[in-house]
Amino acid sequence: MRTAMVNRPANGPFTPGERVLITVPVLAASLLHAVNMSTAYVALPNIQGNLSASPDQIGWVITAFVVAGAVGTILTGWLAEMYGRRAVFMGAIIGFTLTALMCASATTLDELVIYRAIQGLVSAPLMPISQAIMLDTYPRKRHGFAMGIWSMGMILGPVLGPSIGAWLTELYGWRYLFLINVPLGLIALAGIYPILPESRGERRGLDWIGVTALIISVSCLQLVLDRGQRLGWLESGEIVLELAVCLLAFYIFVTHSLTARNPYISLNIFRDRNFVVGQALIFFFGICAFSTMLVLPLFLQSVQAYPVLEAGWVLSTRGMGTMVAMMLGGFLADRFSMRYLVLFGLFCIGLSNFMMTGWTPEVSPNAVIAATVISGFGMGMMWVTLTTVAFSTLAPQLRVEGAAIFSLIRSIGASVGTSVLVTFIVRSSQVNYIEMRNHVTSYSEALRNSAVVGDIGSTAGLLELYQMVNSQAEMVGFLNSFVFLVIVTVAAMPLVFLLRTVEHGD
Repeated sequence: MRTAMVNRPANGPFTPGERVLITVPVLAASLLHAVNMSTAYVALPNIQGNLSASPDQIGWVITAFVVAGAVGTILTGWLAEMYGRRAVFMGAIIGFTLTALMCASATTLDELVIYRAIQGLVSAPLMPISQAIMLDTYPRKRHGFAMGIWSMGMILGPVLGPSIGAWLTELYGWRYLFLINVPLGLIALAGIYPILPESRGERRGLDWIGVTALIISVSCLQLVLDRGQRLGWLESGEIVLELAVCLLAFYIFVTHSLTARNPYISLNIFRDRNFVVGQALIFFFGICAFSTMLVLPLFLQSVQAYPVLEAGWVLSTRGMGTMVAMMLGGFLADRFSMRYLVLFGLFCIGLSNFMMTGWTPEVSPNAVIAATVISGFGMGMMWVTLTTVAFSTLAPQLRVEGAAIFSLIRSIGASVGTSVLVTFIVRSSQVNYIEMRNHVTSYSEALRNSAVVGDIGSTAGLLELYQMVNSQAEMVGFLNSFVFLVIVTVAAMPLVFLLRTVEHGD
C-alpha cells in the first residue's frame, strides 16, 4: 500500500527516518545492477563449456550487456521526463528481475546473448536515476554524505562481483548468477513501490536525429573497444567499418546538437564548469580504476596460477579500502575542499598502480593485497567526492540527464581502459616472448648452470623452460600496462584544480 511519501515533492524536505526509507531500497536496486555487471566475467569459461561456444562467441555475453546498457543510459533522461522517474525506476527493476530469470533459463548461446542485451537495455536507468534520487532526497549540504552512501553500490558491485560470481559458479553453476537476482529484485521492488516520490520534468519530444546518431556512435564505439583486440584492430574489416560509422554518427550528433532548436542533450548542461570537468575526470577514473578490475584477475590466474576462488578472495580486499574511504568520504566532503579530496583519491590510485610496476611473477599475496587495498581506498575517496562536486552546481531539473551522461562517460572510460590494457598485455607479451626466446639457446652457459629449470635436453626441462619464459614475457606485458595507468593518473591530476569550490547551502 502506498504511503503519503509518494505524493511528496521529489526534493522533500524529508525527515531523517524518511530518508532512510528511500535510501535503503534505492541502494539495493543500484547494487543489484552493479554486481550483475561483473559477476558474469568469472563464469565465462563455465558458460562457454556448457553452451558449446567458442572463445570469440562467448565474449558477446558481456558485449551485448554493455552495448545495450549504453543505449539504455542514453534514453534514461527522456524516459524520465516522459513517464516520470518513479515509473521508469520501478520498470527497470521489474525488467532486470524478469530478464535475470530469462538468462538463467537460456539453453543456447544465442538465447543468452539476446536476454543479456535486453537486460542491459531495461536495467540501464537504475544507476543514473538512483543517483538523482539520492541528490534530491538529501539537502545540498548533505550531498557528500549522500554520494558516499550511493557510491557503495557503484563501487562495491564490481569489487564484490567477481568473488560472488566465483563462489556461486564453483558451488552451484553459472545459472545461479542470474537466479539469485530474482528474489533480490522482488525485495527491492517491494521496498520502492510504497515510498518513492514522483518526479517528472517538462515533457518534450524526442530529438530522433540526435538520439539515433548518439546511440549508433556509442554502440559502434563499444563494439570496437570490446572486439578490437580479438579481431586485430584496424587489420579487421569489421573494426574499420564500426570505427568509421562511429565517427560519422558522432559528427552528425555534434553538428545537429549545435544547430537544432531542441537538441536531445541540452547544451545548458555543458555551461556548468564543475560538471564538464567532472566528465573528464570520471573518464580518466574509468580508465585508471575500473579497468584494473579485469586486469588483476588475469594477472593472478595467468602469471601466478591462482585458482578462481582464491583470486576472487584476494581481490575482494579492495572492498576494505573502499569501505574505509566511503565511511570517511562523506564526512570529509562536508568539511574540506572537494578538490583536494578528489586529488588525494587520484593520488592513491596512482600510488597503487606505481606499486604494481615493481611486481614480479613471484610477488607475494601481501604485496598484491596492499596495492589492492590502497587502490580501493582511492576509488572510494575519488568517486564519493567527484560525484558530489560534479553535480554541486547543476540545476535540479538537469540531474537525471546529467547522471545518465556521467554514467555513460564512466562506462566508456572503463571500456577504453580495458581495451588498451588488454592490448598492451597481449602485444607486449608476444613481442617479449619472441625476444626472450631468441636468447635461449643450448650454448647459454648461464642457462645450463641455472637451478631454475631442469635438464633442458629433456622434454620436461624444455616445458619448464617454456613456462618460465612465457611467464616472464606476460609479466612484462602486465608491467607495461601498469606504467600506462600511472601515466594516465598523473595526466589527470591538473584537471582537479579546474573544479570550482562550492559553498554548501540548504
